[in-house]
Amino acid sequence: MRFGAWVVEEELGRGGMGVVYAAVHTESGERHALKVIHAPAGADQEVARFSREVRVCMALRHPHVVRVVGVERTGPGDGAAPAEDEPCFLVMELCEGGSLADRVRRDGPLPVREALDLFDGVLAGLGRIHQEHGFVHRDIKPHNILLASGPDGRTTAKLADFGLAKAYDSAGLSGLTRTGAVMGTPAFMPRAQLINYKYATPEVDVWSTAASLYHVLTGATPRDLPPGWDPWLAVATSPVVPVGKRGVKLPRTVCEVLDHALSEEPDGGFRTAEALRAALKGS
Repeated sequence: MRFGAWVVEEELGRGGMGVVYAAVHTESGERHALKVIHAPAGADQEVARFSREVRVCMALRHPHVVRVVGVERTGPGDGAAPAEDEPCFLVMELCEGGSLADRVRRDGPLPVREALDLFDGVLAGLGRIHQEHGFVHRDIKPHNILLASGPDGRTTAKLADFGLAKAYDSAGLSGLTRTGAVMGTPAFMPRAQLINYKYATPEVDVWSTAASLYHVLTGATPRDLPPGWDPWLAVATSPVVPVGKRGVKLPRTVCEVLDHALSEEPDGGFRTAEALRAALKGS
């Protein structure tokens, strides 16, 4: 399969926004990830708006945020000029290690020190983008934290899709209305985001990052989501299970930080990524 000058090597995953492939450029030989965007027929204006907003996302630069290299609209073919109905796709940094969700599914929970080292980088990137760009991700989860090899050969974690969910929704490609819309993943979503999605603040990303760390350390999600339950009702009504009750031996201080981070009481939780990062460093 080809997308313009890109030859697809393999499918890496798929989700609400589209399908992600590993691909190589026929001229340069560079390897990148291509995210091919789902767009309904006749959505030309929405795709154009999405492309403009993605160019804003391209300004995001941090070693722990997956870089968007470009946005193109050239469908499979022989390099001919794109037609209006051909798919929009993003050219992104390729993270060879897959996602943290893949890692946990394959190997089980991570050792505490390894997990904390990875999330130290994630929180550094999260804080920088919140402060400097004002983006709120709204769907941080282990599936959106990718693993790559750093310059020193060590594994590093990178946030994927930062700003893209907002661009996708703002352009109207999600099919959701601007009032009462709910995006995100229930298993890693704070109650505050469900209640007031449209005006989600950086605190929801901090909660979801803590929820992702909870999963990476235990293999479980913060709330129990029994089969057959409405997951959105669970977000609205089910309490977070203290991490120490998940049957994994963890340092007491780490448990205390995570339990505070995932509190949904008015005076609970951490307001910023930097605050959670500092607490974990001290644990």
